[in-house]
Amino acid sequence: MTLRPAHPGDPPTPRFPNLEARFGPLTPVDAGMQSRVYATQDGQTVIKVYRNHQGEHGVEAENMRRAGMGDRVIDALEVDGIEALIMRRFDGHPLRTPDVPRALAQLRASLRALHGTTRGRVNLRRVQDRLRRFRSALAAYPLDDLFDAVEIPLDRGLLDQPAAFCHLDLWHDNILIRDADSEVLIIDWTKADWDDPLRDLALLKTGTLDLLPPDESLQAALTFLPDQTAGTLTRYRAYLAMTTLHDLYWFLMNEPYEFEGQRDQKVPRARHALARLPG
Repeated sequence: MTLRPAHPGDPPTPRFPNLEARFGPLTPVDAGMQSRVYATQDGQTVIKVYRNHQGEHGVEAENMRRAGMGDRVIDALEVDGIEALIMRRFDGHPLRTPDVPRALAQLRASLRALHGTTRGRVNLRRVQDRLRRFRSALAAYPLDDLFDAVEIPLDRGLLDQPAAFCHLDLWHDNILIRDADSEVLIIDWTKADWDDPLRDLALLKTGTLDLLPPDESLQAALTFLPDQTAGTLTRYRAYLAMTTLHDLYWFLMNEPYEFEGQRDQKVPRARHALARLPG
C-alpha cells in the first residue's frame, strides 16, 4: 500500500519499503479481522499481512503445503515490522448464492483429497471443553435439543474417530470461484488442523451451503459425506449441532447486538437438518 504524499508534489512514502522494493507498489484489496491483503501492480501476486505477531504467516504457508497447495506459496517472511505471506494471485471472487451449484463438484473433490490423510484420533477433550463453555454461556436459551444431538453420541463413543487434516473455516468468503472457468480455490488456512472431517463438512454447510434454501442445502451437504450409514449421519448431525452452538456462542461473546438475529436464523436451520437426519 502506497501512502499519499504529505504535501503536493512530494513522492509517496511506502508503508512497506522492503516489500515494495521487491514487488513494486501494493494496492489494498481485502481486509479481515486478522489480516489485510494487498495486490502487486502486475496482478500476479498477493501479499497477506497479519495483524498480530504470532507466526501465522508460517503456519498458513505450512498448512497450504500440507493441503497440496504449495505451488501457490511464494514466500513467508518477516519484513518492515510485519509478518507476510506471499502468494500467487487467483482471479476469483468469494462464493455467493448463484455460484454454489457450479462450485459443488470441485469442492467435493478438493475436500475428499484433503480429508484423505489421517493422523491420530479426534481430540474429544477439546469437544467436551467446548460444550461446557457453550452450556454455561447459552444456559438461558432453549437449546437442549442441539446439545443432546452432540452429547448423546459423544457419551456413546461415536465421536471417537480418526482425525483427518481439515480446513475448519469453510465459510463462503473463504471459497473463491473464477467466472471464466468455474475453478474453485479454498483460501485462509490459518485455522487448519487435525479433526473429524465431518466437522469440516458441517462447517461447510452452515457457512456456505446454507446460502441455499434449507432442503437444497441439506441435499447438497449429503453429497459430501463419505457414506450415508447410520453412524456417519449421526456423527454429521452432532457436528451440525455443535457448529450452530459455536456460532451462537461466538456472537454472544463477540457481537451480542447481533445475537438475536443470528439465533433466529441459525437455530431453525439446524433444527430443519436435525429433524431429517437419524440420531
